Amino acid sequence: MKKNNILLLVNNLDIVKDLKEESNITFLFPVSEFSVGFERTFRVEEIPEGFIFVNRILDNEGIEKFKKFIGALPSNIKGIVFDDVGVLNVLLKVNLNITKILFLNHLNCNYESVNAYLDFVDSVVVSTDITIEEIDEILKKAKKPVVLYTFGHINIMYSRRTLLTNYNNHFKKDVPTIADLTEKISGKKFKAQESIYGTVIYTNEPFNGLELRNRENVLFNLINMTFFTNEKMLEIIKSDSNLEDKYPYKYL
Repeated sequence: MKKNNILLLVNNLDIVKDLKEESNITFLFPVSEFSVGFERTFRVEEIPEGFIFVNRILDNEGIEKFKKFIGALPSNIKGIVFDDVGVLNVLLKVNLNITKILFLNHLNCNYESVNAYLDFVDSVVVSTDITIEEIDEILKKAKKPVVLYTFGHINIMYSRRTLLTNYNNHFKKDVPTIADLTEKISGKKFKAQESIYGTVIYTNEPFNGLELRNRENVLFNLINMTFFTNEKMLEIIKSDSNLEDKYPYKYL
């Protein structure tokens, strides 16, 4: 059965070399200064052909920097994935021949909101917080092909504060900026990444929607390799199985 094209959110350049012969994979790079929640970001000049990921919530100064950045974008950058409506406002005012994908974490939960945003962008990432039946309804009624988050840890919270550093300073602790956390009351576990731009909290277990790799009206299946080694990511991408025995966390 045919599998859709993959948009792979990468954390190193070696994975690009490992998968360079795979024609159905487009690489997505978290870009320096405009991305948060990643151990590794990339300067635009070191990015081979692919898409860039911009997920910082930008203030006025950040928006002005982004205007200059996007105005000098090299031709090897074929698309942008972003989650700030301020970024969308900038993109609507410049003439860029690139694919524009809006990724609103935990939003775009129905076909009406999806279609409303599709008037302004080429595609949107569908929420992971809905049932598979609701996803299929969106795929049936979306006016353009959409992106499905298909595998990886989910960003469940983003703060512009350096939460881990603040905690360390207040309680005289030494929690690293990439940390496994446990919420004491519920016992639930999470993963955290902090940089100078803020802190992102992720699910402890990866989200597994690999069964959605062959749906119609899909531009990309988005796979996020944050917290994954190249070896494990290659297994996930190349497997014909949905790997439910290893990664059981799925759509609702």
